Amino acid sequence: MTSTILTRPAADALGHIHDRTPVILPPEMWDEWLDPELTDRSRIAAFVDAVPEPRLTPRIVGQAVGNVRNNGPELIEAVLS
Repeated sequence: MTSTILTRPAADALGHIHDRTPVILPPEMWDEWLDPELTDRSRIAAFVDAVPEPRLTPRIVGQAVGNVRNNGPELIEAVLS
């Protein structure tokens, strides 16, 4: 199994943190994205352009996030600045 994370320029609330944001497909777009006939580059680009901006909320997290050896749900818990 493989996976890919698509990104695009950030225009949302995270734009001041990083210049890229993930492309997050809403469920109503999954079937079209998974269509094996979707192979033309211009159709793919138009599809990705049609994906709405994600509604992500930035939060301050602990320094443990910066170490790839750490893994767990506690890493996304907000901390006081």
